[in-house]
Amino acid sequence: MSKPDIKIDMDSFQSTLDLLKNSIDEFKSYTTSFRDNTRDQLGSFKSDFIDKVDALLDNMKNDMNTDLVDKLNWIHQSGQSILDEMRRSDEEISSVIKGASS
Repeated sequence: MSKPDIKIDMDSFQSTLDLLKNSIDEFKSYTTSFRDNTRDQLGSFKSDFIDKVDALLDNMKNDMNTDLVDKLNWIHQSGQSILDEMRRSDEEISSVIKGASS
């Protein structure tokens, strides 16, 4: 009985990695841009409440879960390394096969 072949669509794998990277970047920018844009919109108002909201937004500078972002970046980098190694191995095997058939 033969073992089943593992078939991976490398273009699809790359698309998934690209989507993950874009999602990470969007998550990071959404967090910082929300805070910055909100502060900008409140800048023209003068009141104690707005000052407190501004202080609250200032305290939210570190609100992004950096551990989550670091883990997502690690997953992306690991996936990219795996894909790069698969492509390199595929090219080596292809060269060997072409050399053997000559």
